[in-house]
Amino acid sequence: MGEESPALPGQEPANVNISHRRLLIEMAALIAVGTVIGAFFGGTRFGIGVLFGGGLAFINFFWLKRSTAAIFEKAFSGEPTRLAALRFIARYIALALVIAAVQFSGTLPAAAVIAGLAAFAVAVVIDGFISIFRRTI
Repeated sequence: MGEESPALPGQEPANVNISHRRLLIEMAALIAVGTVIGAFFGGTRFGIGVLFGGGLAFINFFWLKRSTAAIFEKAFSGEPTRLAALRFIARYIALALVIAAVQFSGTLPAAAVIAGLAAFAVAVVIDGFISIFRRTI
């Protein structure tokens, strides 16, 4: 009694979209700051690498969101989830191939691309701190 039932796929609570928007804004801010700092300390190519990695972080975010939703939709409907799970795993393979191509081509520093790609993880940590301290203050 008094407990909310979990949302089914396609029926996300309104606060989830707000949280996603805030996470995307945090990612964009981190990428912008990282690009400027990277360009200042590492040169133009490094800054562009961070920006490119940040673009990959956004692609990764939306691909993760879509592929995870597809897995849960299939699971709730009783359909096999093998193909959806393969698409989920393909995301990692695609990112690895892009990073390998950057590394072997030498167009951008791979470390800069990975730093930009890390914007997602750093934004999640920052968002967690914001959520914790917003509730306790």
